[in-house]
Amino acid sequence: MNVFPRIIPLVCGLAMAGASLAADPDPLGMLESANTQTAQVQAALDFCKRDAGPVVRALDGLIGAAGLSSSQRDKLRRAYEQAMRDESARIAGIANQKGFSQGACPAATLDTLDKQAPVIVKSLDDMRRGWRPAPVQAPAQSAPPPAQAADIAPGKYTCYTFDAGQLNYAYTDVVVQKSGQYAVGAKGGSYQLKDGRVSFTGPLSNASGRYAVKQTGVPQLDLVFNGDNRASMTCPRGR
Repeated sequence: MNVFPRIIPLVCGLAMAGASLAADPDPLGMLESANTQTAQVQAALDFCKRDAGPVVRALDGLIGAAGLSSSQRDKLRRAYEQAMRDESARIAGIANQKGFSQGACPAATLDTLDKQAPVIVKSLDDMRRGWRPAPVQAPAQSAPPPAQAADIAPGKYTCYTFDAGQLNYAYTDVVVQKSGQYAVGAKGGSYQLKDGRVSFTGPLSNASGRYAVKQTGVPQLDLVFNGDNRASMTCPRGR
């Protein structure tokens, strides 16, 4: 999967966040997600030599409106820098595979970035205007880490790749069944989920995966084939 496909799903996610922030029970969690997603957008803009300034300023405005403590700001900054490093490495690897260099992105990719960057800025501005800080509560004790999913939610996971600025259906559907079983077309196998990581027997035996339920509530599988991040697919579960 080319990393540039992230841009369109990120726009959708940020736009939904801007529209629903006032009713969200965890505004800080939504802010953390927007922070990471914006870092991924900046990585794509920087690689293609597009101006990321408006996007970064919109995020700064949102964080400034949140009234965060210095430790919370530091946490967001570290998460932003790590997301930038990870995304930049992914983009560089895929660009090398596709045969284009930094600053020489395909025209379709540049068109996607140019169209979506202003939408992202508006979504971040909408979040800032709708910001509702969570009530401050004295911590009773350290919160336990989030529980990992014990099993993958059953259903059909539709897989996509991304190429030259286009989100492409991979003609691959992973149908997750109960009791650790799955099928791809007429072939079936089993999977094992541990700490969010997934391993497979059967038709996906050459893939490793991660499973998570996204901020939108949609379960998603991210698959990497033969240990090469340049050969990957993202597979959200259909509703």
